[in-house]
Amino acid sequence: MEQLQNDTEFKSDLVKILTDEDIPYLRENLLIESVKSAFGESRGGQKRKPSDEAWEWIISEDRELPFSFDQCCLACGVDPDKMLDWLRYYKRKFTG
Repeated sequence: MEQLQNDTEFKSDLVKILTDEDIPYLRENLLIESVKSAFGESRGGQKRKPSDEAWEWIISEDRELPFSFDQCCLACGVDPDKMLDWLRYYKRKFTG
């Protein structure tokens, strides 16, 4: 994910493909699917091993990247710090 966010050619191609209306939809879906993946739930609701990569994205310090956890939360009207606190609580509860 980080490679794509730092790849200028990818960014250039992305601008040609996405419209301004697409970005909030993508952020919302990225947030939902990443949280589900971090807790081990697939798109179909099946259980699987929790994704360390998804959890790393959630706790990343790269708060200003366009598709960071923080930016995705903000686009959905959610306070990223409160969401992170809630997710950490549930991660401890269910995995620790």
